[in-house]
Amino acid sequence: MKAPTISLPPHKIEGLRRAGQKLWFEYHCLESKDSQDYPLWLHSHQKVKVLGIASNEGMFIPKFKERIDEGIPLVYKIKFADGKVAEAFEDELLDSPKKFSRPNPPRKEVTE
Repeated sequence: MKAPTISLPPHKIEGLRRAGQKLWFEYHCLESKDSQDYPLWLHSHQKVKVLGIASNEGMFIPKFKERIDEGIPLVYKIKFADGKVAEAFEDELLDSPKKFSRPNPPRKEVTE
């Protein structure tokens, strides 16, 4: 489904994150050293700062679950404590580590 060019006002977007907000990141893609996002997986379960929206394609859908179901979640630019800047899907940004559903990533690079 192609996203329309018109988006809803920010106050009508459920779960919209604001620049400067501190959240927890949990990687939700391929958990493998073979993943193109392997370095991002290693940053899972860390606190991040939201820098802003990286993609607003889903901003015409007001409900979080509907955006996820349609496959067009909001994408945020985030920054980790070590200075790494990356992009994260909205379902990867959590208010609390109690909401983690995935295992911890490896503590260091996997070499096997």
